[in-house]
Amino acid sequence: MPFILRLVDSRKSALSTIIASNLFILLIPLAMGLFLYAKVEQSLEKSTTRSNVAMLEQLKLSLDNKISEVDTLMRQVVFDPKLDYMLRIPTGAKDADKYEFIQFMRDKMSKYHSMTSNFILDYYVYFASSDTIVKSDLVTDSRTFYSIYYAYQNMPYENWRQLLAKEHRMSYLPVAPLTNNGDQAPKNVITYIQTLPVQSQSQNLGSFIVLIDVDQVKELFAQMESASHSSVYIIDNAGQTIMSNSDLPFPSDLQGRIQGSKGPFDYRLAGVDQVVSTTSSQKAGWKYVSIMPNDVFMQQVNQIQSWSIGLFILCLICGLVAVSIGAYRTYKPLQKTVHAIMRGKDMLLRPAANEYEFIQQTVEGSFHEEKNLRMTLKQQVPFIRANYLSRLLNGYMDVDISADNGDSLQFMDLSFISDSFAVLLAKIEDVPFLADEDEQQWAHARFIVSNIGTDLIAVHHKGFSVELDRDRLAFLINVSPDRAETAETNIREIAESLLSIIAQRFQIGMTIAVGGVHAGPKAIRDSYPEALAALEYRLILGKHAAIHFQDILEVKQHYYYPLEIEIQLINFVRSGDTENVEKLLDKIYSMNFDSGQMTPELGKCLFFNVTSTLLKIVNSTNTNQEEVLGADFDPIKEVFSYPTAQGMYTKTKELYETLAGSFNLERSDHSTNRLQEILSIVHANLSDSNLGVAQIAERIQMTPQYLSTFFKKNQGQNLLDYITHKRIQQAKQYMESKEMTIVQIAHKVGYNNDVVFIRAFKKLEGVTPGKYRESMFAEIISSDA
Repeated sequence: MPFILRLVDSRKSALSTIIASNLFILLIPLAMGLFLYAKVEQSLEKSTTRSNVAMLEQLKLSLDNKISEVDTLMRQVVFDPKLDYMLRIPTGAKDADKYEFIQFMRDKMSKYHSMTSNFILDYYVYFASSDTIVKSDLVTDSRTFYSIYYAYQNMPYENWRQLLAKEHRMSYLPVAPLTNNGDQAPKNVITYIQTLPVQSQSQNLGSFIVLIDVDQVKELFAQMESASHSSVYIIDNAGQTIMSNSDLPFPSDLQGRIQGSKGPFDYRLAGVDQVVSTTSSQKAGWKYVSIMPNDVFMQQVNQIQSWSIGLFILCLICGLVAVSIGAYRTYKPLQKTVHAIMRGKDMLLRPAANEYEFIQQTVEGSFHEEKNLRMTLKQQVPFIRANYLSRLLNGYMDVDISADNGDSLQFMDLSFISDSFAVLLAKIEDVPFLADEDEQQWAHARFIVSNIGTDLIAVHHKGFSVELDRDRLAFLINVSPDRAETAETNIREIAESLLSIIAQRFQIGMTIAVGGVHAGPKAIRDSYPEALAALEYRLILGKHAAIHFQDILEVKQHYYYPLEIEIQLINFVRSGDTENVEKLLDKIYSMNFDSGQMTPELGKCLFFNVTSTLLKIVNSTNTNQEEVLGADFDPIKEVFSYPTAQGMYTKTKELYETLAGSFNLERSDHSTNRLQEILSIVHANLSDSNLGVAQIAERIQMTPQYLSTFFKKNQGQNLLDYITHKRIQQAKQYMESKEMTIVQIAHKVGYNNDVVFIRAFKKLEGVTPGKYRESMFAEIISSDA
């Protein structure tokens, strides 16, 4: 450390940089440790909070489930028609009548008793008019019942009667001990009271009382109490403590805070910091409150905090020691290097710059001029070589492989091994990851083709690549003298391998055209035009093929399309015979193109004549071209927009089938069948979000424009409106059940977006789906009542 402090005083010294760098490196793990500690502390606190709230929620759910038994029992008892009659039996009624109904009620309650769990200690009904208590195994008057069976320890009989005389609406009374419970010790219970009859708000003819066993509730408290050492209180809407696992009363100043709090909050009780968590029950209207000591709540967090502080101090001390040792060992060799340079330059004084800058300036000064010269030349070499090869391809100069010229080509990294050459053209057709205007991706595709092509050629020969256009490259194959006899075979293998590798590994579709092998100064000039001519044959042979000039030397100079075939084609179309139209077009295509001996020019002429026949039929039959083929539709442009004969043929056949189908649809019986076919497709695919005019038109082989016109003419309604109407009808059927949400119904009837579904529903029905479902269920409830 003294060494570091002494040398840091020099601003120019590299030691200060070394120390600063090492300290920065030391601070990175320390900062990461502090950040990690903060995140761990935050995570543990959140985890503890979630755990405490989860236990409180579990307690709430368990009690709510038990309280459901009380609610179910109450409904079974108080909604019995016989009970309502008994409540209104006058005081002077016959004893026989009273006995009959009381006995009936006792039997009923005895049956219900077998359906309850241990959570319900007992239950009974009090009849005010006759001062009678009816239990599952007992019928007696209220005084006898209270003195012998169930009496509250701190409540006289008169107070109990006054309690029953008050109006209670599903009321729960705080925990109270019961005495006189047979020979047993006093038992703590929660009392549930419901004034009878339930339907009347002004009469108090009796009460239904349920005694809930507190021991059963405390069993639910036990797990939470052992896990968190917290005090749990159950508070009702009036602020009364229904029950608690603590001997201390619920703090009065917490009443207001638990009403508005939604999450855990800090609280100080009896000089001890506490964490209070709350949750509400909609079942009984209770508040569940957990009060946990803060040292228990934050136990893990405090422990990790102590460990982290100790570890941080230890790492800081060890890091400072390591920085001192590392800085000294790093600076010593640097200092020796500077002294050696200064001795070599006869320098007496220390350099103005620090040691690193001094060494850098010395090295840069030695190599700067040479480096600039080499970099300039290296940057220009690819452009010079590409320009030279392009001039060879276009015939501006001849190949010269003499010794003198070979030396002049060395600076371009060019050398030829013979005077025999062939030219291979690669046209990139399909690149799946490529956007039309993304030049960077086009360059990436050309780079892939160029490198793989050059590597394949280099196996037996020597190759050079030249970029001709955005989607075209040329490969100059310099034939090896040892393989001159097998050169053509080798080049065919290279073309096939390049085509398959690029397609399989990179999913790039290409067409390859190869010129012949020529020798002499004009070899490249002769082979390049042959490769261009071969590339033109992609119209006939299609894309993704390897075309060799030698294979297209012998071609036919005529095509097959006699007058009688044209007349037959016209008759089939006008009669609407789509099947025979398709067969005849297949025959014409097969007769002309299967042999592969037709020139591209004759192929274009054939498709022009076949398309002209289509226009003849349209004009001679006064067919509305816009209705059948679409507005501003140009068949010639559509057919000749495809680069291959297969594409032109597919489009031509589609146009003929559409035209023949339009004549077929003019017949009324066929129109009816076709309409039914469209309706069947719509009804079967309502859940498909892609269902529309284009999809249906493709399935029944119509143009979208003609399909729309045909459907509206025969159905009297727009096709899209019809689909929407049917989807809304189906949605209304799904709404009759509560099992699905509006979003699920929207997806079920073909809407990806529920907003679009709601807008369409409101447009047709005048209300939103939610309002419609509410009104529908309201009508069902009113009709049932």
